[in-house]
Amino acid sequence: MTDQDRGDLGGRRRVSTVRGRLVLLTVSLLIPAIVSMVLLLAGADRESRGQLYQQLVTTARALSGAVDRQAAVGVAVVETLASDQALINGDWADFHRRAQRAIQRRPGWIVVSDLDNGQQILNTLKPYGALLPRTPRTGDLSSALLAGRSKISDLRVGTVAGKPVITVSTPILVKGEPYVLSYVVESASFTSVFRQQRVPDRWVATLLDNNRRVIARSRLNEKFTGALASKDMEENLRHSTEGVNKSLSLEGVPTMVAYTRSPQTGWTLVVAIPRDDLVSTVNRSVVLAGAVFLALLVLGITLSLLYARRINGEMRRLVSDAAAIGRGETPPPSNADSLEEIAAVHSALREASRELKAREERQVVMINELNHRVKNTLATVQALARQTFLKTDGAPVDVFTERLIALSGAHDLLTKTGWREADMDQLVQKALGAHAGRVRREGPAVALAPHTAVGLSMVFHELATNSAKYGALSVPGGVVEITWRLDPVTGNLGFTWRDVGGPPVTPPKTRGFGTRLIESSIRREQKGHARFDFRAEGLVFEASLPLPETVRWANPY
Repeated sequence: MTDQDRGDLGGRRRVSTVRGRLVLLTVSLLIPAIVSMVLLLAGADRESRGQLYQQLVTTARALSGAVDRQAAVGVAVVETLASDQALINGDWADFHRRAQRAIQRRPGWIVVSDLDNGQQILNTLKPYGALLPRTPRTGDLSSALLAGRSKISDLRVGTVAGKPVITVSTPILVKGEPYVLSYVVESASFTSVFRQQRVPDRWVATLLDNNRRVIARSRLNEKFTGALASKDMEENLRHSTEGVNKSLSLEGVPTMVAYTRSPQTGWTLVVAIPRDDLVSTVNRSVVLAGAVFLALLVLGITLSLLYARRINGEMRRLVSDAAAIGRGETPPPSNADSLEEIAAVHSALREASRELKAREERQVVMINELNHRVKNTLATVQALARQTFLKTDGAPVDVFTERLIALSGAHDLLTKTGWREADMDQLVQKALGAHAGRVRREGPAVALAPHTAVGLSMVFHELATNSAKYGALSVPGGVVEITWRLDPVTGNLGFTWRDVGGPPVTPPKTRGFGTRLIESSIRREQKGHARFDFRAEGLVFEASLPLPETVRWANPY
């Protein structure tokens, strides 16, 4: 901590702490009053929910009774028509007319069918004498009719109407032959029960048959008729014939349901209310208590916000200080009235910023010194090579010198960025030296890590040397095409070297030092893949290698 920072802390008129502000915040929330209000609300809510559940059950029972009465009307219709004289005498045409008059003001129609094979004899939906289909029957319906009992069916699709229907059937004898007299109604007719009982708009009443299929529904009836009840509802009905429980509606809405099963038909009437709507059923006392609770809570939050505003401002300044350090800047001095703990953090950030800058400066000096020494070393090696090969053919020392120059070029590029990274395009241009003007380069901007840059500089130098001796760069009109790309999935760097316009190429019989150097650099040092394709029109070299993250060079000093 500097003298200026200590002066900032010592010159403040009043020291505030986070602990003190939190104490004020806790007191301002009036914990005892809030706890009592919560208990009051919980008790009132339980009472209100109990009343609502009882109302749901009462509504379900009332609707179930109304459905039973409507079903009883159907039973009365078939039993009354079963004693019609025209039917007993087998006068089908006369009975057809009489049945039409009898149900003229009712929602259904009359069907007479053979007991054995289900062949319809007459159907008031069709003119008498029209060709009629057979009516398939379920096993329980056939058993009841054979036993001489009237039976109300579950939901099925009418063979003539082509719609979901419910049938009330009774066995009859016509001239000693067994038949079935049925009163058929569309399942949608049961929605009138929901309208008559005035089910609330937000509630959903559903009538289920013995197979848990929807007969009628107060909302979206056409969409869900015939649909199976939800898994939750099936589980509820498996355990009891009446109750209140949680469920999930066919629309996927969480609901609270009350259900009751009719002992007459076996159908189940379900009344559901969205669980979110339960809150709206709280009575006036709960609303009043909630209003008081809300007023206290708003008061406490207001006081808390007043106390917290300053803390938030101080924290934002710390965030700004951290961003300044990331940009290499020194954060400004802390305010005289800053909180003690935040002022201490701010001072630590300022001290860390100064230390980072000092390290940055030392690092730059060390990098420059290192680069200078590397250049001197390379120059010394070059001089030793010339002295060593002085009395031999000049080609070996020239080749060795050119390799050193290529390596030095990569070092120059890295030095400019503090040994953080090297640009791929610049590296290619630097490695090719005098041949760069005859090379077509194409590829995205790629930042290479130091290790990768040094290795690739030698690869491109060796390829250029080979091309200058045997490939496209050995003739006036030849050019080289270098393209590179980044794999969008793996992030690997791939590049292709292609000789164009050079002399015919034949695969070499032996692998020279340059080839081995390239393969060693790509496969061993860079952990990549390389392939030489000695085509007749020109060499094609392809390589792919992973790119390590470019991490800035650092030292512990």
